[in-house]
Amino acid sequence: MSPRVTNNRVTLTIDSDSRQPASVCVCAHNLHPDLIASLGNCSPADRLWQSILRVRVAEAGAPGGENLPDVLGRYRVLGNGIRFIPHFPFEPGVRFRAAFDPRPLDRPEFSEVATLDFSLPKQVSTACTEVKHVYPSGDSLPENLLRFYVCFSNSMQRGRAEEQIRLLGPDGQPVPDVLYRPPVELWDRGMRQLTVLLDPGRLKRGVGPNRELGPPLKAGREYTLAIGSGLVDFSGRPLRAGFQKSLRVTEAVREPIAVEQWKILPPATKSRRPIVLMFPKPLDWAVLWHSITILSSSDQPIEGRIAIDQEEKRWSFTPTSPWAAGSYSVSIAPTLEDVCGNSLLGAFDRPLHSANSLVREETNRSIPFHLA
Repeated sequence: MSPRVTNNRVTLTIDSDSRQPASVCVCAHNLHPDLIASLGNCSPADRLWQSILRVRVAEAGAPGGENLPDVLGRYRVLGNGIRFIPHFPFEPGVRFRAAFDPRPLDRPEFSEVATLDFSLPKQVSTACTEVKHVYPSGDSLPENLLRFYVCFSNSMQRGRAEEQIRLLGPDGQPVPDVLYRPPVELWDRGMRQLTVLLDPGRLKRGVGPNRELGPPLKAGREYTLAIGSGLVDFSGRPLRAGFQKSLRVTEAVREPIAVEQWKILPPATKSRRPIVLMFPKPLDWAVLWHSITILSSSDQPIEGRIAIDQEEKRWSFTPTSPWAAGSYSVSIAPTLEDVCGNSLLGAFDRPLHSANSLVREETNRSIPFHLA
């Protein structure tokens, strides 16, 4: 059961998904509809949100003064309340204090205040954490590769990627200035998937870093992505072992995704066999999961299960119910990219778009197919 404090009608809760410890958020429930309406008129960037539902790090023995450090996050209006979603997961073992105070709205009829101190237990897992996959999964990758996805078997802690992840050259030594080191590590909400970017400035032709240093990778050479065992999981334990992925660099790919070159293998009617899409070049593994949808003749999504394999050159969809005779379509979102960041409309390092082309990018592409 979630921790809960009630003050008159206002209730503070800590909501979480046990399968994803990083999804914990703070919610204020049972708010008056007029108060909800007032909050709904506030911009998401308005600092008023932080004044009304504030979350801070609570030092042991602290009396609750104004000097506690704030936790940054975003806010969302619920049916009868508001939700605070932290930008970064609450760290297990650290005590936090949530406070709901509507008085900054300057509405005298709303004066109920509630506070809640909470901490998340440190997770204990019997299985040692390891690197499960690195994508792109192929060993031959283009010179203008944009990113890697490193997937772990358990949720991880942030803060050690820069020292533990290196790209090694043919001599086994770290290659300088090839990986982009963002101010904040790029983890997914579950803290199990880390995005590692190649330096975009060196990928964009004509940009200063590219002119001075050239692309991060050189066609014809071999490299190794090395992941050290010093990365630490949510339980505070290092990886079972380090991990290495070897790759051979091929020529750069600088053209839009050619949907007309895809091969579609339709299923049999009245079966639950998958529809299969085959791509001539690997597409971005993470984006591919949510960029292609199978629609019915009424443009409603078909429920089913997606699979991606063959080095991200094969996408398949198995429906929950058998296929019925009729017309369908493959809907492709404009967010789809290949491993180099090339989209449906152009290369990653193409010139800036006009206003008209930006509008076109918001439209899904559609490939119809019919089952007799």
